[in-house]
Amino acid sequence: MDSNTVIHVWKDKESMQELANVTAKGYRAVFSACWYLNIISYGVDWVDYYNCEPHNFTGTARQKKLILGGGATMWGEYIDSTNVISTTWPRAAAPAERLWSAATVNDTEEAAPRLEEHRCRLLQRGFSVSPPNGSGYCRYDWN
Repeated sequence: MDSNTVIHVWKDKESMQELANVTAKGYRAVFSACWYLNIISYGVDWVDYYNCEPHNFTGTARQKKLILGGGATMWGEYIDSTNVISTTWPRAAAPAERLWSAATVNDTEEAAPRLEEHRCRLLQRGFSVSPPNGSGYCRYDWN
């Protein structure tokens, strides 16, 4: 493989070992194995997305620098135009915050109100989005 190849690690099983293998060979990588938003669970599920850290694999500092980032994914087995927005948002904001923030920004209790605020902004802009933490308050409602 060309040394400029970027490997996408997207399978959940043994994903951290795969990141270690890929980066040990000197390849750059992007990660999405723990951010499958189409996997629906009951209750507050963004916490699992928030706690996922793509640098939590056994490897050297040089290997960890080869992780370019990651991304949330949405597949379509149970998703269509009626639920894609409400299933994606604000859940996708959890991995986004972690990927775009310093590694020290990792407290779910501190993140919870930020996700609520983001949901409220999305509602204000006319998007039908799910409550991230169960029932909450937002002065805007979806029409």
